[in-house]
Amino acid sequence: MLSAGMFRGITDLSGRLLEVYKMKRDGTYFDQQQFAHLLRENEAAATEVRNAEREERAAAIRAEEASRNNRYEVDRDWRQAQISIQVKAAQDKIDRDIDNSPFSCTAQELREWVCEATNDGSRPALLVAPFFHDELNREGNDDGPHAFRVAIRRAWVNSQWAADVGSMDGTMKRPLRQTDLDVALLQRTLSDLPVILVHGDVQAGRRVWPTLTAWNIVDSGNQSIQVNFPPLALPPSSADEEIQRANRLTFEDELGYSTALTIGLLGEWFHLANYGRSPYIHRTLPENMGLERRAMVLGLIAAYEVAIQRRRVEGVNGRIEQAVLCRDAQFADEARNFALNALNMCENSNASAIDTSIARLLLDVLTEVGDPSQVARASRLLETVAHRSTMRSLGW
Repeated sequence: MLSAGMFRGITDLSGRLLEVYKMKRDGTYFDQQQFAHLLRENEAAATEVRNAEREERAAAIRAEEASRNNRYEVDRDWRQAQISIQVKAAQDKIDRDIDNSPFSCTAQELREWVCEATNDGSRPALLVAPFFHDELNREGNDDGPHAFRVAIRRAWVNSQWAADVGSMDGTMKRPLRQTDLDVALLQRTLSDLPVILVHGDVQAGRRVWPTLTAWNIVDSGNQSIQVNFPPLALPPSSADEEIQRANRLTFEDELGYSTALTIGLLGEWFHLANYGRSPYIHRTLPENMGLERRAMVLGLIAAYEVAIQRRRVEGVNGRIEQAVLCRDAQFADEARNFALNALNMCENSNASAIDTSIARLLLDVLTEVGDPSQVARASRLLETVAHRSTMRSLGW
């Protein structure tokens, strides 16, 4: 199908051919010349009209193109303005979050560091925040000396069980002056990782209130465990500056060691409940720390219940290890009860499934805390287990 311009061109050509043909047949030479002149004038006029139309169309196209370009530039400037506003708002929020956050880094960086330090949560992370002083303003707390942090950290890293929990010192840049909100922020950032957080308050420059908050130690789901230590009186003032400093250092060392023991107990809970690892910290304590050993044992007895329920520890083994814990802490009655429970379980089960070392350990405990009849039962059990073990080793 011909375009409108092409059709009009063919029509004009046809008309001119007809006129020329007529001129050659009927007109005189003068008429022919006059007619040719008119044809040229008409052709020039038509050309001028066509040029004007073409220019008009070109101008319209340029105007439309300029309008489109202008709209594009306006839209582009508007989009850039919106992006700039959004970037500025996001940056302002990041700046506010960093300024108000207790972290010394962004929340994402903190999470990455804790994941790396704990091997993706295979052991708990230890975070220590400077203690909050209620007599100081915000600047005094944030920029002042970070009390007790050094003592707690040193007590932990110098302990024999420091590898059980990954220390992340330096992640907390200020005291938790917004206590509940700051702890909630930490839990949100590290919600699926096992964390032990040490923080506290200093009241009127006289009393210290240490607090330990932990989550994901036994169960996931961000369930928290909070230990509020009793208030500790700071050493009284002394005219002798050296005595004052020595008393303060002694106080901080004792606070650090007590905190390290509690952290160690939570670490034992974590490794026992999740991996079935037998606890050992209570055996490292010196003889003059009998009360601390007994307190730890009571907590570990409960941890065994969780480990047995979660099948991290086999039932008989768990009961015997509970009996050993109680014997070591001089809880004779409790040790006997756990040992008899294990003995009954062994007597009512297939003796071939019982290990000789377990039967011998059971006999050792009952020898110390049981009566002669109970010791005799344990001896018969050990003989039976040892006999079957020997027969099995001989292939009989």
